[in-house]
Amino acid sequence: AAVYFDESIRLEMRKLGKRGVKTTCVCPFFIKTGMFEGVQTRWPKLLPLLEPEYAASKIVSAVRCDQPMLIMPLVVHLAPLLKGIFPPAITDYCLEWFGVLDAMDEFRGRAAPPPPYPVGAKGKAA
Repeated sequence: AAVYFDESIRLEMRKLGKRGVKTTCVCPFFIKTGMFEGVQTRWPKLLPLLEPEYAASKIVSAVRCDQPMLIMPLVVHLAPLLKGIFPPAITDYCLEWFGVLDAMDEFRGRAAPPPPYPVGAKGKAA
């Protein structure tokens, strides 16, 4: 979705004659933040969960260099190639082998914040 959103923004700016507007589409694998708590990867050396500092550094560098697209880690570049060359059944098998289909099995996400007042208690009157 991000790739096509980026493309639509780029083309809209071109149509409007806004040549100085640039975009950088960032396509990371999972980043080790609370948002992806519990996510696992089958092949951590090949498809690692990204450290936030590393991801931020790469993103800032890509934006500063006017890089149109940043895909992290390097092996994720294979996904569009697989989809373009092979039929869906083979692409699905490859994604399964990489463990992409199971990555969210232990997903917990960020813990919900505690309620501002005890559950069942009435809120402050206005």
